[in-house]
Amino acid sequence: MKRREFLAGAAASAALAALPRMAWARDAARAPIQLDRIAIMTLNFQSILRVPDVQESPARTLEVMDLGQMLADTYRVHRVEFQHYHIPDTEPSYLRALRDRLAQSGSRVTQINLEFGDLNISAPRQRDRLMAIDLTKQWVDNAVLLGAQRVMANQGPVTEANLATGVAAYRKMVEYGKANGIIVSLETRGNAPGQQAREAAHAEAVARAAAAGSPPPPPLKPGWALLHDLIECAGGYSNVDMGGARAANQGELHAVMRRMMPTTAGSIHTRLNANWDLATVIRYLENDLGYRGLYTIEVGAGHEGTRSIYDVVVATA
Repeated sequence: MKRREFLAGAAASAALAALPRMAWARDAARAPIQLDRIAIMTLNFQSILRVPDVQESPARTLEVMDLGQMLADTYRVHRVEFQHYHIPDTEPSYLRALRDRLAQSGSRVTQINLEFGDLNISAPRQRDRLMAIDLTKQWVDNAVLLGAQRVMANQGPVTEANLATGVAAYRKMVEYGKANGIIVSLETRGNAPGQQAREAAHAEAVARAAAAGSPPPPPLKPGWALLHDLIECAGGYSNVDMGGARAANQGELHAVMRRMMPTTAGSIHTRLNANWDLATVIRYLENDLGYRGLYTIEVGAGHEGTRSIYDVVVATA
């Protein structure tokens, strides 16, 4: 039985707790990249989606209920990754209706990305971290109704100072997800304010040491490596965002993948970047690391941007 089918079964929660995390990235058949291993984010089409809290315009012609059919018709892709704020209603009846409408085109939700602003595991106030946990649990329940496999939390600005409290909060999310057959992941977010603050503080420490004639502080751990430590300590799952890794070159991105794949949630946010070649990254993942999860296309340029990534992925077998 394939993993995505197993997650929907009655025994999903017990098996999820028992299996090694790396197993979620592998399919027994070890098939080459096929359309079934491509997912597309609703974020890509935010400018044409009719969703809550946005200004109506003639460009907004795509209904949420029609997303699955559009992706199936345009790309022959049947895996949809939602932003939570693109789902206009959380009543069980609506969630089931959305799941059923997607199923009419042979589609399903692979992941729901949660964006709760300052309510995250890195929040300095305990009440905000608790609220983040509670909201995530609610969306785990929603994911079950939608037939999704994963939710991805926004971890906020992770630093060395808040790592311990972040681990404790994230662990509660992960445990609740496992109990309900849902993977709760975190992604590389290299441009987060926390990373910028860490870099600024480290630069100041280096300058102070130089002025005092003291040895410089140890090199700053990359943001993705700090995230890896948090995920490892909490028993969680990684959703690598290729752009969010902030890799300066091909070798650095391969190093990120090598470190993060043992905890993969079975999905990677896939992008194009001038610093590295996407086809080379895919071949490294497939041939060297044995990755068999999803390549989820994330881009902010609608069909044009989606197609540019899609073409590389399907051509790299």
